[in-house]
Amino acid sequence: MDLREYQIKSKDTDQRPGSDKLINFLIPILGLVGEMGSTISEFKKRLRDGKSYREFKPHLEEELGDVLWYLSNIATKMDIDLESIAQKNIEKTQNRWKLNGGASYGLFDEDFPSDEQLPRQFELEFKETINGGDTKVEVYLDGKQVGNPLTDNSHEDDGYRFHDIFHYGFAAYLGWSPVLRKLLKVKRKSDPQVDEVEDGARAAIIEEAISSYIYPFAKETNFFEDVETVDYEILKTIQRLVEPFEVGQRTLKEWEYAILESYKIYRYLRKNNGGKLHVNLKERCINII
Repeated sequence: MDLREYQIKSKDTDQRPGSDKLINFLIPILGLVGEMGSTISEFKKRLRDGKSYREFKPHLEEELGDVLWYLSNIATKMDIDLESIAQKNIEKTQNRWKLNGGASYGLFDEDFPSDEQLPRQFELEFKETINGGDTKVEVYLDGKQVGNPLTDNSHEDDGYRFHDIFHYGFAAYLGWSPVLRKLLKVKRKSDPQVDEVEDGARAAIIEEAISSYIYPFAKETNFFEDVETVDYEILKTIQRLVEPFEVGQRTLKEWEYAILESYKIYRYLRKNNGGKLHVNLKERCINII
């Protein structure tokens, strides 16, 4: 039996089938709350009595069945398909918690010429220099300087001068970084529309905005040290920002992974005033050398 068939059959046992009166909605809502309480009570008995409570599983199955009935009843009264609810929920939870890999994960520039691809492997060095009162960071890729020296652009020393690691992190863990494409001169000019939309100024601004948006939240938690998850609303906001772009297909879990792993490297660079790294886009990793 699938959920759609269950919803049809469970409707036949509804004693208040009408949807024109408020009480007909309140009854299944109150019933759902009550059955959830009964479900919790079964776990309480299991915790109290341990294995001697032999009826735990059959009773739990019955209570969960009642929860399902009331869920189905509420969906029916609201003219919502239970099968559709289940499918959307699976999509939501997989987006949040599933880290895609293997054949399901591909780099966005795989079909472009090699000179229009982000480099697959390279060594990266963040070198801190101090000149008088100025502390700057220079970034080298395979020994060649990339971009201009960076400062914190802040009244306090907060380490933001190392923030380019986030762009390399987005490239390594998501296969995406319009900012790096411009810096490394690997924009996909063979396809004018991709060059304009995916590798253009708007996409780069969005990437910089995401990096800046995450930073204050990271700072509140010592830059995600000993943190295993990123706030759901932060991830949803990022997903809304990137929805028009190719990286919009990356899941919330992939974004979370990219953020936490990038900040792990960021903490290392701050602590050691720079450092050398090996970046591998195929393996989706950045390793400290």
